[in-house]
Amino acid sequence: MTKLLSPRDEAELMVLTSLLECNGIAFHVQNAFFGGLYPGLNIFPFNERVILVAESDLDRASLLARDFLNAIAEPPERDGHVG
Repeated sequence: MTKLLSPRDEAELMVLTSLLECNGIAFHVQNAFFGGLYPGLNIFPFNERVILVAESDLDRASLLARDFLNAIAEPPERDGHVG
C-alpha cells in the first residue's frame, strides 16, 4: 500500500474515506483508532493518521482527493450560489 495523504482533521478523514469507499477503492487508515485518542498536533508516527491505498488505485484515489481538497479550498461565490 502507498500513502495517499494525511488528513488535517477528523471531518476530512471521514469524507475522504467515504469517497474512496463509494468509488470502490480499497484503503487502510494507519493509526485509525490510536490517532483519535490524543487530539491536537499531528506527530508522525505517534498520532498522525495516514490514508493508504493500493498502488494500482493511486491515480484514481489521488484524483478524488485532489478534487475534494480543491473544492473545499475555493471560497464560496458572492452572489449566493455555491459550487
